[in-house]
Amino acid sequence: MSAEQANRQCDIRPMDDSVIEEHLRYLRRLGARNDTIRHRRDCLRRLARNLGVPLLEATAHDLDRWQDKIADASRRPKPLTKSAVATYTSHTRAFYKWAHHVGRLEANPALDLDIPKIPTRVPHPIPENDLKLALRCATALILIWLCLAGWCGLRGGEISRLTGESVIDEGDVILLRIDGKGGKERIVPVPKVMHEMLRSWVKRGPLFHTSTGLPVNPDYVSRTVSQFFAALGMPYTLHWLRHRFGTQHYKLVKDIRATQELMGHSSPATTAMYVQLSQDRAARSMDKLGKTLPQPGRRRSA
Repeated sequence: MSAEQANRQCDIRPMDDSVIEEHLRYLRRLGARNDTIRHRRDCLRRLARNLGVPLLEATAHDLDRWQDKIADASRRPKPLTKSAVATYTSHTRAFYKWAHHVGRLEANPALDLDIPKIPTRVPHPIPENDLKLALRCATALILIWLCLAGWCGLRGGEISRLTGESVIDEGDVILLRIDGKGGKERIVPVPKVMHEMLRSWVKRGPLFHTSTGLPVNPDYVSRTVSQFFAALGMPYTLHWLRHRFGTQHYKLVKDIRATQELMGHSSPATTAMYVQLSQDRAARSMDKLGKTLPQPGRRRSA
């Protein structure tokens, strides 16, 4: 544990830290991923530091006040996004649901704590010219990550969880067994142009490691790629390449269901948020629709 982590932990009441760890043990028994457990711990410790009362003594009013505080758009130095507020709220609701279920609380104070609605996202695939430049500048490690996101549609977390056992190499065909979001597994074919590149990384155990030899985690993958783009003066993240995959794949197959399966979404509506439709194609389709408009007859002069 680093000195910074130790200092963060010290400013949490012992009783709060104890109940948080009890909750995390429960998640482990359920088979929750390490990433999920880490995020839950971080969110609950932030809650404990900012709530103003012990976690198990909080009332619905305390939680409403806490949510108002983190949702305040005038927060300094930087306000939280609605997505972040929704994430913190979701973790908080899950914690109090558990505390009530196991008898630590007689009533659930978070029962009516609403999760903020997140505005519909606009697809933002990375521009192809910028992507070509990034590929030319990338190290071998960054290059394989960019390709896995942009040509296979993988999330940063899915890239971090790839192991030698994830790769099904049948010679002319390579498939990836993806440990997806929410523990959902899917199979993704790898384009032939990537076969040799991917084979060079395949070994037993985790495929990718940090400079110190540790297996990468989702935050490391996302942060490293963001830093790479920033060094090129580009405002992109790894997720822009996943949007790129969704857009390009849909253009090729014109099948939202097939694109949904490869991206690991539970709903086509989610996939649609990743697919940027061509404005030229939209204009052509509108012109076709316009041809169905009956033309008015010649007007008689007054």
